[in-house]
Amino acid sequence: MTKKSKPIDLKQETADISAKIAASYEKLAGKFQQKAQHAAVKAKDAKGGEKEILHRRRFDLYSDAATDLKDRLRQLQGRGDNESD
Repeated sequence: MTKKSKPIDLKQETADISAKIAASYEKLAGKFQQKAQHAAVKAKDAKGGEKEILHRRRFDLYSDAATDLKDRLRQLQGRGDNESD
């Protein structure tokens, strides 16, 4: 007697994977925000010179990366809400 395999629920599978991806995006965006804040503090403490420029650049890069991830997360969440199939 062969055992029948359970059919795969693609909607549920998609929802599960999307939730995992969204959680990872949120976690990474949070890490980038923390790094950006750290760089901002370092830039403020540097008070001019190359160190300040370096830390401000780090702040810009981490802030941009966090913003990009948050934007992508909103897109993913929006698409999941509008799925009809």
